[in-house]
Amino acid sequence: MRRLVQRRGERSPRERAARQARHVRAQLGVAADIALTAQRRMLTERLTAGTHEPGERVLRGRVTVDDVMEYARQHFGLGTASREQAAAALRVRFELRGGRHDLDTDAYTV
Repeated sequence: MRRLVQRRGERSPRERAARQARHVRAQLGVAADIALTAQRRMLTERLTAGTHEPGERVLRGRVTVDDVMEYARQHFGLGTASREQAAAALRVRFELRGGRHDLDTDAYTV
């Protein structure tokens, strides 16, 4: 006979899958934040190094979906995330952190 009441602390397969999906999304969001921060730091270093002429247009930075996937792999050991999931996380974090002002991304083409 099938048990109708779960034991305390047990989760159904559906709850476990939903929890895992939320965890992966959170990790991809952090990886996107790391990629955005790294690119902004590189731009700041380029500006403060004084290697550009006054009035010269400073190049914009570029954060790619592959950058996010690489940081997710390095920091979290996350190798199972798809490019679409990484692109979605990058789009959210890019818009939230105002990336359009100084950065470009390929997250909208994936």
